[in-house]
Amino acid sequence: MEFTRFELDNGLRVIHHQDPHSQTVILNILYNVGARDEEADKTGFAHLFEHLMFGGSVNIPQYDKVVEEAGGSNNAYTSNDITNYHISVPLENAETAFWLESDRMLQLDFSQESLDVQRGVVVEEFKQRCHNAPFGMLWHHVRGLAYKVHPYRWPTIGLVTEHIERARLEDVEAFYYRFYHPNNAILCVTGALSLEETKALSEKWFGSIDRKGERNANRYPDEPIQTESRSLATEDLLPQDAVLMAFRTPAYAELDWPVAGLLADICGGSETSPLHVELVKEQGLFASAEAFHMKGLSEGLWMIYGILNDGRTHEEGEAALRGILDRCSTDIPSEERLVRCRNMATTRLLFEETNPMNRAQKLCYYENIGLLEHSGKEAALLDAVNTSQLTQWASEFLSPEKSNVIYYSPRA
Repeated sequence: MEFTRFELDNGLRVIHHQDPHSQTVILNILYNVGARDEEADKTGFAHLFEHLMFGGSVNIPQYDKVVEEAGGSNNAYTSNDITNYHISVPLENAETAFWLESDRMLQLDFSQESLDVQRGVVVEEFKQRCHNAPFGMLWHHVRGLAYKVHPYRWPTIGLVTEHIERARLEDVEAFYYRFYHPNNAILCVTGALSLEETKALSEKWFGSIDRKGERNANRYPDEPIQTESRSLATEDLLPQDAVLMAFRTPAYAELDWPVAGLLADICGGSETSPLHVELVKEQGLFASAEAFHMKGLSEGLWMIYGILNDGRTHEEGEAALRGILDRCSTDIPSEERLVRCRNMATTRLLFEETNPMNRAQKLCYYENIGLLEHSGKEAALLDAVNTSQLTQWASEFLSPEKSNVIYYSPRA
């Protein structure tokens, strides 16, 4: 991807990526703040703040109404690492998008009423997603088992609803002024807007916003190296027993995610994988099973699970999953298998990049971790993976003493 990067005097980093075939303009703003930046007794704040950002700013009391009138659409998401906002508008209304996003960065309209409304929305979302959905408490269980020190030990939605229910207006304002300012944000503009227009509009609408604070240093307590297997037996809202195993993996910036992702695809990412062929089709141990890798800026998580068929035990399921992992560490996969999985991963990557929103978010993401030059080079990183790397990586990171095992049973 071709792009141009520049920085305003107040610290806002701007990336321009022109698409002459598009008649829309996308503004993607990444704020360098996520759930890992919360306090242990005030979890869920980053996600709560995502909701508050749509509650109105000083000059724009009804954000969504203005977006709709401009013929646009918008959304946002929060993760453990970042909070991301994006808006798409027709080319002729590009300046409206700059005005909207800059006003939210300039000054939100804090009020007790807005906080009460959004707090209620988030609490209800917590109840629906965590208490009333299959595997709703999954990330509470996985993160609480895998992490004891690092703030990755709670999920994005928060540890308990009480943390959100107790949120005070002064707490929310402090969070905003600490993290929501130009020096801690990255703006990517994609679409038909020229570089000259992008520079002019960025300076006009964002340039006068005060720097407010320092850029998030992203310093967190070091999680000790895991040296023994951990386990948990629990109940959740699901129809059958299940076994899940999770392993901590290196940070995204270390760029070994292609190895981790390809290994997950080889082990259990398709219906031709050993996990599915042997344990689902042939042995009938699991009704379904999968392996996947979740990237993270501090650390990632490599996971494998199986939903047990009736009459099969958790112990059988764990032993079978460990058998698959043992082979990952000792049996070098065939070159044919690696090429097949690499082609699948590359195809997914290419399809993602046909979407200008994905390109904008990717450019912001790489800039945030100081690796902007690597954007658009993922396919080359995948091509560089060889079979011996897969077994070496599995041996180092998927060893039994680094496993976090959860036995799930249906909630009574």
